[in-house]
Amino acid sequence: MKKKILVFMLALVLIAGSTAFAQIMPEGMITGKVVDDQGNPLPGVTVEAASPKLVGKAATVTDANGSYRLMALPSGTYQLTFSLPGFKTLVRQNIVLQLSQTLVINVTMEPAAIEEQVTVVGQSPLIDVKSTVKGQVMTKEMFLSLPRGRTFDSLITTVPGVSSEGRAGGISVDGASGAENMWYVDGADVTEIHVGTRAQNVVLELVDEVKVTASGYNAEFGGSMGGVVNVITRSGGNTFHGDVMAYYNNNKQWMQGKSRDYLKEDPVNYNAFYYQNDDDFYFDGGKKRDPYYRIEGVFSLGGYIIKDRLWFFASLNPIYYQTEGLRDFNGRQGPFYKFLNKNYNYNGSVKLTAAPMTGLRLSASFVNNFSKYRGSIPSIDGTGNAEIPWHQYGYDYPNWSASFTADYTAINNMLISFRAGWHRQDAGNQQLLPPDETTYYNTYGNNSATWIARYQQYYPDRVNELAKPRYWASAPEWLLTNKQLREKISANLDVTYYLSLAGEHAIKGGIQYIRLHEDYDQQPIAPRVNLYWGRATDLNGDGVGDQGTYGYYIIRHGYESYPYGWLWNMHSDNWALYLQDSWTIKNKLTINFGVRAESEYIPSFDPNFDVTPIDFNFGEKLAPRLGIIYDVFGDSSLKLFANFGIYYDVMKLYLAEGAFGGFKWKQSYFQLNDLDWTKIAANFSNTHNFEDLEDQTAGGINPYIGTIDFRYPSFDAVDPDMKPVSQMEVSVGAEKKLSETLSLSVWGTYKKLLRTIEDIGAYEEVEPGQFAEVYMFANPGYGWARPQSEGGRISDEYWPMPKAKRDYYGLKIALEKRFSNNWQGGLNYTLSRVEGNYGGLASSDEEGRVSPNVERYFDYWFMPYMANGEVLDGPLPQDRTHYIKAYGSYAFPFGLTIGITAYARSGFPVSTRINLCNAYMWPNGYGDLGRLPWTAWADIYAEYTLRFAQKYSVGINFQFNNITNTKTVQSRIYDLNRNGALYSVAGINFEDAMLAGTFDEIWYNLFSTNSSLTPHGAFNQWSSRFGTWSTRLGFRFTF
Repeated sequence: MKKKILVFMLALVLIAGSTAFAQIMPEGMITGKVVDDQGNPLPGVTVEAASPKLVGKAATVTDANGSYRLMALPSGTYQLTFSLPGFKTLVRQNIVLQLSQTLVINVTMEPAAIEEQVTVVGQSPLIDVKSTVKGQVMTKEMFLSLPRGRTFDSLITTVPGVSSEGRAGGISVDGASGAENMWYVDGADVTEIHVGTRAQNVVLELVDEVKVTASGYNAEFGGSMGGVVNVITRSGGNTFHGDVMAYYNNNKQWMQGKSRDYLKEDPVNYNAFYYQNDDDFYFDGGKKRDPYYRIEGVFSLGGYIIKDRLWFFASLNPIYYQTEGLRDFNGRQGPFYKFLNKNYNYNGSVKLTAAPMTGLRLSASFVNNFSKYRGSIPSIDGTGNAEIPWHQYGYDYPNWSASFTADYTAINNMLISFRAGWHRQDAGNQQLLPPDETTYYNTYGNNSATWIARYQQYYPDRVNELAKPRYWASAPEWLLTNKQLREKISANLDVTYYLSLAGEHAIKGGIQYIRLHEDYDQQPIAPRVNLYWGRATDLNGDGVGDQGTYGYYIIRHGYESYPYGWLWNMHSDNWALYLQDSWTIKNKLTINFGVRAESEYIPSFDPNFDVTPIDFNFGEKLAPRLGIIYDVFGDSSLKLFANFGIYYDVMKLYLAEGAFGGFKWKQSYFQLNDLDWTKIAANFSNTHNFEDLEDQTAGGINPYIGTIDFRYPSFDAVDPDMKPVSQMEVSVGAEKKLSETLSLSVWGTYKKLLRTIEDIGAYEEVEPGQFAEVYMFANPGYGWARPQSEGGRISDEYWPMPKAKRDYYGLKIALEKRFSNNWQGGLNYTLSRVEGNYGGLASSDEEGRVSPNVERYFDYWFMPYMANGEVLDGPLPQDRTHYIKAYGSYAFPFGLTIGITAYARSGFPVSTRINLCNAYMWPNGYGDLGRLPWTAWADIYAEYTLRFAQKYSVGINFQFNNITNTKTVQSRIYDLNRNGALYSVAGINFEDAMLAGTFDEIWYNLFSTNSSLTPHGAFNQWSSRFGTWSTRLGFRFTF
């Protein structure tokens, strides 16, 4: 820890900053020109900005051209004061500045013989005419009057192009997967470094603003092919203020509707399915559910330490929820026992904001998410293991971030920005520890009538002890989790300089640094035996089975297979440089152009290998950006814009875990010749000798066959010419101010994946006439992933590996109304299509599996093809053609506020999938089974508030989720068959048939009828519905 603190401090001193590769700067700017009543520029005008969100005041003086710039301003409502001797003082009030926004406010000052003041209320610009960024900013005033979840991203799905899609691995922005976004809290990058998802949370009650950026970033931003979400937590002020809030919900029938039916496989009859509703398992006809409740507190206090100089804000957000369940282990026939699952969350934050001297603003924040759980509950259907001490389950999950920012306006035309961030998360304090003895697991069961008869013959007194079902385990835990530490330390320094040269230029240059660190230790403390009863293995590949009389078994973390588990301690240091110019010509046309360059590497995770298998230099991650904005009337009421950019993904570390020595996975194979499996490695608890072959063969009864290393470091499997994951983006659009609080936006976006990185499986001719399957890391369709005749490594005997394709087309229309006249609202529509053969870093082919760069899209040579030999293409599994969203709230004068969010969306495409050759194929392409139905639902929020003594208020609130009680089908079974291990059936070799061009004619009949392939018993049946309705109660006291 001391070393990490030193690195963090060095980052502050040497580079100063708080971002990684994709920070969206939280500060905004107000700029403009001051002229007299004849249109002549006025130099020397003092311009001051004041806001409840701003420590002290921001002040500047207009230059010789009458231009002024108020830089590094936090979002908020501002009052601008313009003063100059001999002129009437001009005051502009209610200027609303949003996160990262640039407002242009030009004013005209009138001469005055005596001191006078003119106050103008309203006329706040709605449109940022300096930027091509598209997304949305949500303020505290907006989201606290709308129905919301308990995470800060629960309302960003109201933004056009943004949706929560489990099939895409989380929050999807413009068709990208949930592993392609960047997440920031107060400037600290809290994106999980291993898989790329959100790693930290702040409840919306403790947030000032949330900004979602979907497209159009300048060169200073990178690292995301989806969206960037930036959260700014609340700050103090020149008055003391605070909240005491509480939320409560349970699962009683008056707070939660009846569970939805879902498709379930019969636990006794394989491949037989039926619809189940978990409520039907509860007592009293399903009315008495497992008692569940959740209670949450939110406590906050903000104010000042030194007025106009130093502010503070502190909060606590404790959460407790538990479930109590009555369970049996006899198919709901009893006897029943009580089990308890308890969950604790200790969240909190501290933030200091300071203005120690003119032109300098500082901010430091700390956000904590600590959670733990204790106890677990067996399955409700009575099929759990009675031998497991369920009450002992539990883990702790520390998680925190810290950030520091500094902005210094040296002169009217220069801003120096300085940021640093640190995010750290871990897992540990395992409550249920693995035993210090060999553990056993039945991969296949030995409790059928045939096996029972054998035990009755050889071990008649031990039948119940030795005959166990499939998936039975001798111990509930066999891995010891000491730590899963992931942390990111990041820094940024940039300088913005303004100059006049054929217009105004805002030139920004910067340097960014990020240090990634992981320290994992999760492994067994004793050998693990997996038993394969009645199964065969051909380890030597000679076509002769190597199994014993009763099958075979494997040992992990034992003879020739030690060690097994997740064990590494690594770090990498990555950099980025950027330079950009925002050039405004004649106060109407702005051209943003720049370039960004990044350098990153992934080292070996095994200290025995001093190599750097993936290393991208600045030239390989060169990202140009160009944006054009035209302020049609020069008054910020209508802008036209277009932008072009290349964006690179930041590599996640999941790939390196398995490929570069992090995850150790060896398996030693043994014949199984004795029904008494307890003899295997039985003496380990006495000797603690992992390499005791005599013990692990049960005294030689079960001969050793051999060992396979499934995760030997694959440094030589990386294409030396591999390029980073990248995407091109083009967007055009217009924004129109319809009134002082209402705006209309229309824009189109095209995003094209240029390259991705995946593990690619293919056949390579290793010797003349001899082929072997190889896996490599490459860009599909490039370099090694080409036919041998074109310089690649894939045999010309097979279909060539195509390029990865994901094309997104989107047209969006949005109306947004700021809060005024007691109401606010928004309405937007997205028409889109995402097509190709690659869903993203999280796999929509596999129901949202998040394994970046090692998904299954290209694991086998035929997987990116259809049965007829054509390259797979069409609407991807996460594609939705239509999405309509609406939100709004109304504040009645008697203290009642009503808010609503409503959604309507078209369904996903449904596609036939067949499983074969330990892989899968979409034989008809995507979407051959049509689409899921439209889904429409709404949530509602109501709060009644009483105000007294001018500064106090008490409120009660109620939220109703899915008030429409929508229960539309959300998924269908699309697997035509279940046994995917076969390469041939009925004398037909699948691969030969593909290459011969006959597979398209025979696949459906084979996979839907041949029992060896196990046709799915529920193919094309619906499997789940939209979740039931639920409610939540809340209380709030504000002072």
